[in-house]
Amino acid sequence: MHTQYTPFLWQQMEQLHRQQPFSGHTPGHKNGAFLPAQLQQAWGAQFASYDYTELDGLDNLHFSGGCIAQSQQQAAAIFGTGQCFYLINGTTAGLQAAIMAACSNQKVFVPRHVHRSVYHSLLLAHAEPIYLPLELDPATSLPTGIRPDLLQQYMQQYPDCRNLILVNPTYQGITAGNVQCVQLAKQYGLTVIVDEAHGSHLHFHPELPSSLLDAGADLVVQSWHKTLPVLTQGSALLVHEQYSGPSPEPFLSLLQTTSPSYLLMASLEAGSIYMGEQAKQHIQQSLPLIFSLHEQINSTLQTLHVLWQPQWQQDPFKLYLISDHLSGAAMDAYLRTQQAVYSEMHDNQGILFILPIQTTAQWTQRIYQALAALDRYSLSQPMVQQTTASFYCREIPQQQYPLHQAFYMPKEQICWAQAAHRTAGQFILRYPPGIPLLVPGEHISAEIVQLWLASGGTAHEKVTVLTEA
Repeated sequence: MHTQYTPFLWQQMEQLHRQQPFSGHTPGHKNGAFLPAQLQQAWGAQFASYDYTELDGLDNLHFSGGCIAQSQQQAAAIFGTGQCFYLINGTTAGLQAAIMAACSNQKVFVPRHVHRSVYHSLLLAHAEPIYLPLELDPATSLPTGIRPDLLQQYMQQYPDCRNLILVNPTYQGITAGNVQCVQLAKQYGLTVIVDEAHGSHLHFHPELPSSLLDAGADLVVQSWHKTLPVLTQGSALLVHEQYSGPSPEPFLSLLQTTSPSYLLMASLEAGSIYMGEQAKQHIQQSLPLIFSLHEQINSTLQTLHVLWQPQWQQDPFKLYLISDHLSGAAMDAYLRTQQAVYSEMHDNQGILFILPIQTTAQWTQRIYQALAALDRYSLSQPMVQQTTASFYCREIPQQQYPLHQAFYMPKEQICWAQAAHRTAGQFILRYPPGIPLLVPGEHISAEIVQLWLASGGTAHEKVTVLTEA
């Protein structure tokens, strides 16, 4: 029998709603009465009548002791952890709070495939990054993560570094080596912070790769809106019960808005209850359909292939496709314009879809039909030599100035054609995935310029560099 959970926050919102309260407070649409006409026509005003502020019985996210506190603690139990903090500014705020709490004015091991928000967090925390080189797949140049043996070498080389940041999974769903990295880090007494933006569902089925919270990570930040049925911007910071460092709570209060959306918080609560009550069953039903889709694509389509390597310990809810004929950009353009199918992202090598936790036969049939049309179109196109240039560095770039110093130094803009041998003054990245190729203070080599151009950039685009003395 499945455990049933209580929607603490939603019950209070419903109770207030039944009173039909007259609004003399924010927000300005006054319970939907003054919602702009185009929004009323598209959505109706009913949803806005739940767009509350901190009214009687609704608690306060920054000083929670009532229904929000109950809701967050229940979510913590559902996700198997000590504490859960709702994030209504997205995962960025959670990463910033976690890194500021655990790493302020300290050294921290940072893999080079972290999201830009991690670098922003390092700036806010005045933390000193020690970069870990990536393993890149030789065929596709996709990052496969950090080798545990390399991490151990770095921990021995920098014994005064007591913090580690990990990404689980990668944008393409790869988790290989991450559990071993957490285990090693805990043996050495490190605090482990995890950007698990794309792994919110991993805890809920034994056939999925592990959530690093289950492996013993201390502070894990998840974008519930990416893979769970939660509104955009809704995320969570999960704190392991054995974490003994400074609490991230005061940093969250510093970073998050003082006008949190109750619609978002209700969505987070409903999403967590769904995961506790139904996720395992739905994942169990989805997995055979997903692997059947893999087989159908690989056996019936001539130019498209699912990139799936068992040793990568991939998340099956990430569908990454490569083509013999088309770049990822060309695949994405055809599907958008001809099939009205939108991917999560594309890169030089392929195209990525995030599959729903409750995948259905109708859903897989729809995406297969679109891919079959793409396959037929691809056959009419000449086979091109695929470049192996993806937007990741194989080597750690040379640092000319520390990140926090370079961020505040004088800057200027020049064309990429003149950028070789200058020093980056900005985060140089593609979005998505939002992973910097260079960070401020790093040397722009001729190879970096070529990588930028090979990944779709142009020589006439502007890049921000540090002003020469």
